[in-house]
Amino acid sequence: MQCLSSYFRPYCLLILLAIFSESSVAQAKQQNVLLDASGKPLSNDVLLMLSSATNKMSGRKNTVKESSAKQTNKKNKSQKPPAKRVYLSDPVLEQELFLALKAGKIPRAKYLLKKGVKPTYKNFEGETPLGIAVSRGWASMVLELVDHGANVKEKGARGVTLLHVASAKGLTDVAKVLVKLGLNPGKRTDKNWTPLHVAARYGHWQIVQYYVQLGVDPNVRNSDGQTALGLARHLRHMGIIKILSQVTTRSSLDFANIKKKRGKKRRKSKKK
Repeated sequence: MQCLSSYFRPYCLLILLAIFSESSVAQAKQQNVLLDASGKPLSNDVLLMLSSATNKMSGRKNTVKESSAKQTNKKNKSQKPPAKRVYLSDPVLEQELFLALKAGKIPRAKYLLKKGVKPTYKNFEGETPLGIAVSRGWASMVLELVDHGANVKEKGARGVTLLHVASAKGLTDVAKVLVKLGLNPGKRTDKNWTPLHVAARYGHWQIVQYYVQLGVDPNVRNSDGQTALGLARHLRHMGIIKILSQVTTRSSLDFANIKKKRGKKRRKSKKK
């Protein structure tokens, strides 16, 4: 029996050691203790080294975040609000802008506009920079002048608008720009001429078609009692007659015959 006990004693010690190591590992896991490759807890020196390394890493992350935040703040500060446009109220420069447009010097006119010169000059004949741009057919220049303060609703003699001018010259692109800028395509002059009357009078069928698509009333009579269709028939603009005859329901008045009839009635009354 003593021999057997001496024989099994080392095995019992190994079993006890295994049980003890498993319990220590379990306790280490429960206590969140770091273990090495053999399953033993790490020494205090190693733990200090690891903690200092993790602190350095976290410090680096914080510095990266701080630097990125500083960069974003710099970007936000660099993005300044748009500066307000400053206009120069110099009559000499305003006249120079007008003369540059009249001479066709577009680069010079654009340079003066960028410097802040107002496009509000008006000569003795009533010409303005915007009026010149419209009559020359410079649609992009019209937009630029209005953007720099030109009055798109300016009127000439007898209530003629810029849209009447563009319609008389057959400038379809300029007419479209003016309509987009807010001009009324049905606006009448002092003698009840609409832009449609003007376009029909001068035979510009493209603008006539554009006004018809916009819904301009073709039945409006001017001061002579004529519709746009009546003007087109009188001047034999066949393309415009085809367009307007489909939408016009009102006939023109023949004032010449009316005046003749009135004259005959007056003569008869005087004889009696």
